[in-house]
Order: sequence, then C-alpha cells, then structure tokens
Amino acid sequence: MIGTDLDYLRPASLSEALDMASRHEDARFLAGGHALLPEWKLGRTRPPTLIDLGRIAELRGIEVLGGGPAPAGGAGITVRIAAMTTSAEIEHSPDIARHAPLLAEAAAVISDPLIRNRATLGGSVAEASPSGDWPPVVLAADATLHLRSSDGERTVLARNFFISDGAGRSTGSTALRQGELLTSVTVPAADARSRSAYLKRMHPASGHAMIGVAVAATFNTDQTCHDCRIAITGTATVATRATPAEDRLTGSRLTPEAIQSAADAANDGITFSGDAFGSAAYLAKLLPTYVSRALTQIATPPTRT
Repeated sequence: MIGTDLDYLRPASLSEALDMASRHEDARFLAGGHALLPEWKLGRTRPPTLIDLGRIAELRGIEVLGGGPAPAGGAGITVRIAAMTTSAEIEHSPDIARHAPLLAEAAAVISDPLIRNRATLGGSVAEASPSGDWPPVVLAADATLHLRSSDGERTVLARNFFISDGAGRSTGSTALRQGELLTSVTVPAADARSRSAYLKRMHPASGHAMIGVAVAATFNTDQTCHDCRIAITGTATVATRATPAEDRLTGSRLTPEAIQSAADAANDGITFSGDAFGSAAYLAKLLPTYVSRALTQIATPPTRT
C-alpha cells in the first residue's frame, strides 16, 4: 500500500483544477494513474498534493472539427481529442478510425484492455515516458498540443513538446510549465494521400514499448513521398523524430532500396540509453528493423472498393 500523507483534491471543473494548481506549486495532476501510481508505490515519487482530474467532463471526448464529413477525410478537417479520453475510447471510436487511423492502430496495441480502459492520452503524453506509446504517435501525426493554466492558454506543436533531459532512462522533460495542464490534442485528418502505421516490440510483462515506430506519410500522385514523419520511442529519454531517415524518403517512392536507405539512417543522431530489459546495443540493432517493417507496411497503396 501507499503509506504517505497528502492533500487529495478532486475538482469538478477545469477552471477549479487550474486554480488549485496555482495555489499548490507542489501539486501533481492525476489522470489514469498508470504512470504516477506505480512510481508512488515504489517510493520514487511522493507528491504532497494530488489533483484528481477524473470528474472533469470537459476533459473527455472526441470531436471532428471543420470541413464537414468527406469519404476520404478532407482538407481543413482536424480531430480534437480531450486529454482524459482513454486509449480504449480512441481504439473504438468511428471518428478516429475514419480520420486518424494511426491513433486507432496504436491504441489497439497499448498494453492490455484493462490498461486501455483507464490510461489516458493526455496522461501518457504529459508523462513523456521513454517507453510510452502515445508520444511517438502524436509526433508522427503532426499533432498540436493545447495547454492551459490559470494564466491562460497556449498551443505547442508536438515536435517542440518533448525535451530530452540527457539523464539516462529517466522520464524526459516537456514544454509544460508549472501549474499547466495538457487539455487536448488535435491532429490533422488523414486523406486519400495518407498512409500510416505503428509497430512496436512489446515487453511481455509491462506491455510497454521496448521499441516503437510510428510512421505517417502523404504521397504525390506519382506515389513519391511528399512528406514522411518517422517517430520512435523506447530508445532514449523521450520520443523523437528520426529526421535523417525522413530526409532520405522525401521525393522518393517507397521502394525496397529507399526503405533500406531510411532504415540505415534511423540510428543517426540518437543516443541510445538501454535499461534492464534491453541494452543500448540491442536497441540500436532493433530500431532499423522496425523502421523498415513500418515503412514496408505503408509502401503499397491500399485497395479501395
């Protein structure tokens, strides 16, 4: 059991939660709890003040914004996912399946159904675990993160949110400020030119990603790659983009040779930090393989009926 004194606060609204955070500088927000509670139980963290977000309705839900429905997505459409939305809700959402299939695919392989029913998108992204599934997915999806505090609101692109702390396998830093809360994530809708995939080597006990690779690409009419994003987790302190590998694909078809070239560049610029489940050398061997597999999965245009 967790045996420590604390102030447990349970706000009913977002404004109330932010007001509490402004008055308690030592407070931690509690979302699904699957990152915070195990660390607490092991004595690695002891938050004196806990703000439980579970009652705040405005932090839940999935919404399609702008553009109106279209058979293959459409320009100007975005999908907004509130931070307390669970992985299971994302996994089973028709709107996510239609407009953001990368998120649906990733949600389906997060740990197990018990975890997916409680763990939240916002909690995972804000925690920025080095083996978390959602950080690389929001990177590959080119997401925008919406942050709010008692001082106001701001937006941060996913590619600017995760900050490596350079300290082994500890949880990396993020752009979140003191008293600030991630309230929602928006992603541009996929369209007929888009393809994506998420592959991971799952640890058999925890369900965490020993290596996870999220890829999302848009293609020109001649099937050359217009824009390709490759994001990885499990290798270092935070999720990151494999930009050298991305650069090798821009303007090219996803031929076996181009895929191999990108896989060969996947490790460039990454400082691998192993843990008890996989050494740095082992992870460096795994990453090019998973990049190659993910790119091969999106290389062929889907058959449309």
